[in-house]
Amino acid sequence: MSPLACSLLALGTLLAAADAVYPITYCGFLELGRVEDDKIEFVQELTVSGGIVNIPDKCTIPGRKLVGEKFTACNAPNYTPKIIQAFKSPIDMTPNFAMVEIDCPSDIDGCNTLVLEVVQYCQTVTGPH
Repeated sequence: MSPLACSLLALGTLLAAADAVYPITYCGFLELGRVEDDKIEFVQELTVSGGIVNIPDKCTIPGRKLVGEKFTACNAPNYTPKIIQAFKSPIDMTPNFAMVEIDCPSDIDGCNTLVLEVVQYCQTVTGPH
């Protein structure tokens, strides 16, 4: 390759790197409970508008119980929603899997139609008969 071609290639690479945009995360995350190897995963998407969100339990049936959850809500490129565990009695230290609270101001575009992705981790508590 000629020296001119090498210089043009190097210049093009530098310009591309200078124009690269590093992604900004506009997603809120929360993990509750535990993630185990012995699990059954359920992924569900709920359209929510912030505030308290009730999460349906897709794990707990005879022989299984809910042991952990992972929540993700995104509002790109407007705002990063904040997801926190909903209030529970200070005496009860077990995770409140049924409710989370999402903070995303209603005056920001997209906050009234957030997609909340929920992954539930289920553990087998009894063996097959």
